[in-house]
Amino acid sequence: MTPASPPEARLTDRAFVLPALTLILLTPPIVTIFDVPVFVFGIPLLHIYCFGLWLAAIIAGGLLSRHMAGRGRDRTDEAAPGNGA
Repeated sequence: MTPASPPEARLTDRAFVLPALTLILLTPPIVTIFDVPVFVFGIPLLHIYCFGLWLAAIIAGGLLSRHMAGRGRDRTDEAAPGNGA
């Protein structure tokens, strides 16, 4: 297996950092900051924070996944024999 090029290495780093950062942001020391009696449209701020972070992590993971799949597809297209060259 060949070493990853810098853009692929950055994508791999981001794929590791995203769940780690999400886990850190959902730990009790951080979550307790948002555990205050504040309501936004009748919804507690803590719930908005938790579900908002969860939604943001899902969207970021989907975008990252799509970008990584596109990189893999580009790489296999370049290496395919018979490209007319």
